[in-house]
Amino acid sequence: MFTGIIQSVGLIKKIEPLKKDVRITIAYKPSQMKASSLGDSICINGVCLTVQKKQKNQFTFHVSEETLNRSITFTEKSLVNLESALLFNGKVGGHFVTGHIDGIGKITSIKITSECWILEIKPPKKLLKFIAEKGSIAINGVSLTVNSINDEKFKVNIIPFTLKETNLGSLTKGNEVNIEIDLIARYLENILKRK
Repeated sequence: MFTGIIQSVGLIKKIEPLKKDVRITIAYKPSQMKASSLGDSICINGVCLTVQKKQKNQFTFHVSEETLNRSITFTEKSLVNLESALLFNGKVGGHFVTGHIDGIGKITSIKITSECWILEIKPPKKLLKFIAEKGSIAINGVSLTVNSINDEKFKVNIIPFTLKETNLGSLTKGNEVNIEIDLIARYLENILKRK
């Protein structure tokens, strides 16, 4: 379980194919990810992965075919958002994020107002019913609030601090992003379906 409050931005150093899976190695700043060790869950761009190997300033993860099919493509030399698993004696500054991607969205526009960015994102149609104005959503693992929603797109506001401390500031129109809907919406839908 995560909060969507990013601790560090890492760099994908290497991607090795393993039949239909891959192994990825990510460089990170040890001062920002101190408590992480072998076997821990770390959220990488919103995807929950397990630390398979840890070196001085690098983590290695095994990424399954299932995960690769459900999330944006990992590419060498790209920046990724990193967050360690939530400690239950700590603060929940964002919202509960599981690290299980619900779909891939596409940035349809970026509007700069004052120092903030307003991203307009087109999610898969099946996710629209789970997205609510002023509700929570995770984009590349970052906890954000939905500004508005229409029949096929939604908007989120990104403050300067978040642009600087995550990889969201490197996004451009047309980029794809990982989307995780609010946990409560996912469970409510399942309960209603089974009634």
